Amino acid sequence: MYLIKKFSLLRLFKFLKHKIIRLKDMPESISIGLAWGAAVSLTPLIGFHLLTCFLGTFIMRGNLVAATVGTIIGNPWTFPIFFFIEYKIGSFFYNVPVVDFELTISYFLLNFDKLFIPTLIGSIPLSIATWFITYYVCKYFLLKNSKRWLKKK
Repeated sequence: MYLIKKFSLLRLFKFLKHKIIRLKDMPESISIGLAWGAAVSLTPLIGFHLLTCFLGTFIMRGNLVAATVGTIIGNPWTFPIFFFIEYKIGSFFYNVPVVDFELTISYFLLNFDKLFIPTLIGSIPLSIATWFITYYVCKYFLLKNSKRWLKKK
């Protein structure tokens, strides 16, 4: 069962890679979209990921399809890891003690401000770093791939 899931995940990433490469847009525009998608998916604003991502991509004249693909980084498997790291970074700047932590919905609702604000503050530096890293890495690979594609024609 694990092997099947592993191959399915690899197949998904290969599909997304080919979809990005085949986009009919400039590498700069695609990189902007991917960067916005990846950066926004790190924030704890789960209901607003696509809206924020599309707004930033539209303002910078990026590719909206690439932005949608970039948001795949944030998913139910990666959110707990991201939020834990962001909370640790944010609590360094906004230190509000959380006592008797419980993994229940009622605890999260009662202590929303003590948990959400440090996580939001911690997501800012991670999102900015992710934006620049994703932008430059994707732009490099897209330019490299477009030169190879142009040579085949």
